[in-house]
Amino acid sequence: MPETVGITGVGLIMPSGTGIDALRQSLPQSSNAARLVASVPAIEGIAKNDVRRMSKLTRYTIFAAHQALKASASPSDKTGLFVSLTHGSTALLAEFHDYLFDYGPEMASPNTFSNGVTNAPLASVSSFLKVKDGGTTFLGYEDAGSEMLNYCARSIYDGEYEACCAGASEEFSDIVNGAYAQCGWYSIQPPPFLPFPMNGGDGKTGFGVSEGSAFLKLESVERIASTGAVPLCFYTPVDIESVDLGVDVVISGAGAGPQDSYELDFLKHFGENVRGKMPALVFPKPLYGESFALGSMLANCMAIDMVANGILFPSFAAHPDVKEYFGSKRSEPPQEVLVVSCARNGQVSAGIFSREKGTLR
Repeated sequence: MPETVGITGVGLIMPSGTGIDALRQSLPQSSNAARLVASVPAIEGIAKNDVRRMSKLTRYTIFAAHQALKASASPSDKTGLFVSLTHGSTALLAEFHDYLFDYGPEMASPNTFSNGVTNAPLASVSSFLKVKDGGTTFLGYEDAGSEMLNYCARSIYDGEYEACCAGASEEFSDIVNGAYAQCGWYSIQPPPFLPFPMNGGDGKTGFGVSEGSAFLKLESVERIASTGAVPLCFYTPVDIESVDLGVDVVISGAGAGPQDSYELDFLKHFGENVRGKMPALVFPKPLYGESFALGSMLANCMAIDMVANGILFPSFAAHPDVKEYFGSKRSEPPQEVLVVSCARNGQVSAGIFSREKGTLR
């Protein structure tokens, strides 16, 4: 299949824990309080002093990337590194500017500035984990993680890389959370159904913000065959115009946020064009909260857990305009899962995870 790659490693850190099991420990919550990571476990080969002044964002990124690389049994000398972000480390940049304006340039810490810049997570992973074959920091909205994943799959297919370590990260910030609170986003109470377009409601519903990091190790199909590696599953980017797909499950990034009107449009278009079996519809945001670029990567990890391990996740009520197109919760492991991620600017990224031999350990 064109542009198909194998997934050979997964790394996760989120409020409910670390590793793929953390996905299964997150349950729907009635409270919309922020969901925060309690602590970052020690990272093999990295001294505590080295991470002391890193931002939370960078620590999350290094931990998850290390997990993904360690899980893969077939290291490559031609591995690209890609990190997707929405907000970056606003906490350290705020600290830098507070000292700068309150006490003058001589009190503004260069260390705080350098650890707060947008490229700090990527640079730290490259330096500490020795991934030095090039890469990019992706900045985007709710679909940024999936957009980056599609870019990596196509880069591998085109021969630019043999493998990619690709992930997304988000840290909780009072500044960012306060700005969204003023907009009336992600607050008060969960919506009655999803998608829940903000122009159809009061603009004050959601699931609260969250934080963490999720990384995947992607490898070319040819490399997997030559090394004898056993992939967890396979991934193929999808053209959103080609929606007549016989998938078992659709995972939508709707979360009562500004992306929901586009999620609703996609699900309508999908439902009107699909013939045959009715796929199940799953929403990660009630389980994990809103984590922007990270949210779409968590949806991808959920899809991997579904097809590799047969895990079934709780469902959430679907919008009245689309519920007729989707079946109830599946009782058997899915063979193919479509992940669709829409951004607040209307951009849509999608891909299919397909079942193959392999089990997450």
